[in-house]
Amino acid sequence: MQQAVRVLYGGASPSETFQSSTLQVQAVDIAEFLRNVADNAGFADVRCAPAQGPVPVRADEYPLEDVFSHILKNADRYRQPGTPITLTLETTETTATVTVHNVGQRVAEDFMDKIFEYGVSELAEAGANGNRGQGLFVAKTYMAKMGGTIAVRNVDDGVSFVLTLQRMRVVGAQ
Repeated sequence: MQQAVRVLYGGASPSETFQSSTLQVQAVDIAEFLRNVADNAGFADVRCAPAQGPVPVRADEYPLEDVFSHILKNADRYRQPGTPITLTLETTETTATVTVHNVGQRVAEDFMDKIFEYGVSELAEAGANGNRGQGLFVAKTYMAKMGGTIAVRNVDDGVSFVLTLQRMRVVGAQ
């Protein structure tokens, strides 16, 4: 992947390339988006708590798919076998917050601040397994470009990634 980025974008490093990319932010119904993610995740037992009606947010659908792909790969890798990955949506008047939760191994406290940095992976043989420490960096970069945030927190039974996006008011909506 790194070589492909260099070829496509010249001498820029992968991290510079992701940071300089431009997104096409528009209204995305995050409630419907999450249902589609759960249905098509490619992992067993990804559950989405139903939301009441559409929830339009400021996002670019394709980079948002990448964000969830990277988070779900991590959740699947670290979850306890036989447990679900859950997607929940909470809203305020101005924000939509998605929590992606998996039961299992917690993030080491001294690693919490590092996991979103480029090239960071806690797997000893990360590169050999195709894990180059780029996924969560890409997720954070894309979320920031959409005006959102991403954070990780340890909870009693595992880990939750918390993503917050700005809600959009759709013209003609009450």
